Amino acid sequence: MRSALLLLLFSSLVVDAAWTPSRRSDIDPTTRNPVKRNSKSQTCIVAKSQGNNTDDAPNFVKAAQQCKSDGVIVFQEGVDYNIFTPINATLSNVEVQIKGNLHLPQDIPTIQALVNKTTGGNLPWISLSGTNIALTGVQNVTTGWIYGYGENWWNANAKNGTGLAGRPHLIKVHALYGNNIYVRNTFIDATTVPGGGFPFNTATNVLIEDSVIMNGDDAITVENGAENVTVRNALIGGPGCHGTSVGSLGQDQTVFNRVKNILFTDITAVNCVYGARFKSWVGGQGLAQNVTWQNYHVENVTFPIYVTQTYVNQGSAQTQNSGEGSNTTATVNGRLNNASVVMENFTYENWTGTINTYQRGDWSCVTNPCWYDVPGADGTQSIVIQCSNSTSCSDYQLKNIQVTPMSSKPASVLCTYLDAKANPSSGLCVPTGRTCPRSEGAGTK
Repeated sequence: MRSALLLLLFSSLVVDAAWTPSRRSDIDPTTRNPVKRNSKSQTCIVAKSQGNNTDDAPNFVKAAQQCKSDGVIVFQEGVDYNIFTPINATLSNVEVQIKGNLHLPQDIPTIQALVNKTTGGNLPWISLSGTNIALTGVQNVTTGWIYGYGENWWNANAKNGTGLAGRPHLIKVHALYGNNIYVRNTFIDATTVPGGGFPFNTATNVLIEDSVIMNGDDAITVENGAENVTVRNALIGGPGCHGTSVGSLGQDQTVFNRVKNILFTDITAVNCVYGARFKSWVGGQGLAQNVTWQNYHVENVTFPIYVTQTYVNQGSAQTQNSGEGSNTTATVNGRLNNASVVMENFTYENWTGTINTYQRGDWSCVTNPCWYDVPGADGTQSIVIQCSNSTSCSDYQLKNIQVTPMSSKPASVLCTYLDAKANPSSGLCVPTGRTCPRSEGAGTK
């Protein structure tokens, strides 16, 4: 789901850096900051306007014009800035230092009016584009925050609703839809709203490391067009966190989706609905290859390992064939319900922790059955793999999965169409029918 604005602190976010990984296992930049200082470099301080309710966005635009090439733009440490209007800048070889606190507006109708004027209702409040851009923060945790006030949007949400229309995105760095992205030491606090963390699509050569993400939706989302992505050393949590996700893929049945070479490693997930999730829509088309979730520790997670090919965005305007908030619906092209995005070479390895047996999910249901209900699930499932047909899942490998229910009952597995011939090294019981019997257990070694 598209998130409302949230609270963000980062130490370093670097885009378009000078490194190129050759495999998902060795994505590692040779440079932490691509901005090259030289004798022509200049520093531009973002001025603070007089008055607590004065917009400081024009002051950033002025500084960005002065230091748009070979420069440093500084929000001063300990200073509170009002970014009441959207800001965007095109920069080349520039470091933006967010040492002060940025406060975004809280007037929902005014923000909605601005969003509704954009094409497709897509408005990032902070938008940077160009080459060799570094966003850096400060080690002092009392400053360097972006305050999005997303809780105001959630509090204004109707009972059983899934969010107000006309919500902006917080920040967009254009290269996040390009190549060579490095994100480090980032803290996202969206615990008061069901906001997302990092979404990546049409991005190649991405490394996200040393992050803390507390939210009520996907902590990391890898979407169509992503390739060579590594996420490592992260703490993610809820209440209601949806874990580290690939997808959703295949929403538009006419578009072939592709995701390749994705590695999640050294992740701790606490109080989440999911630990690792793959999600694709019924009838979608595409290919997801070489995805690994390894070295996970989960605590109080409802579904540690979860795969679904019947994804739907509960309660949203998002439909099978049109984007969220769209007023039109594309024509269904007649793909069968058991057609699907194909998954190849999925690996889950070295998992420990506990399953949330007693209070499953995130209590966000607005439908019956609830969107996260799984037929046959009883709170003991460490693994749920729901392939849409016997050919959509191949080369699955699950190794050393030691996740146990908080009830102390034996862990179990639910598998649908996980074909034995296509998955000879799955490490699971692979039945001839549709569902793996609970009695056969879930521990793998």
